[in-house]
Amino acid sequence: MIARRGTVAAAACVVAAAILAGCGSSDSSSSKPAVCSSVSDLKTSVTDLKNVNIRTNGISAVGDQLSKIEQQLKTVKSDAAGQYSSQTDALSKALTGLSSSVSAAKDNLNGGTLHAVASSAGTVVTAGNNLISAVSSTC
Repeated sequence: MIARRGTVAAAACVVAAAILAGCGSSDSSSSKPAVCSSVSDLKTSVTDLKNVNIRTNGISAVGDQLSKIEQQLKTVKSDAAGQYSSQTDALSKALTGLSSSVSAAKDNLNGGTLHAVASSAGTVVTAGNNLISAVSSTC
């Protein structure tokens, strides 16, 4: 009788362990979507754009950040698989405006073109931050 109770107790422990193991989360279900990583990279570049010093680094520094953000936006769009389209479209439009402003400043650097670059960069930062905020709810 005592041996039977021991066997029943051992069997109950095995069943309990199996149930608890089934309740654990696997690595794939707890990992974050790819868009979380790509938007993190985008956030860094948007911050870097905001911090560009044109006097020290020249207008080409803005162009360099522009190129980084454009590439990272492509990755975000791919990883998002159609989500956040209004935010990605707004950032694309802002990047187009900044690209035009940078080109104009490279062609004819003056106060007006520098003001346009600063304004366009501000629009990119705002659109980028809106996208980052939207994606953060997923991450």
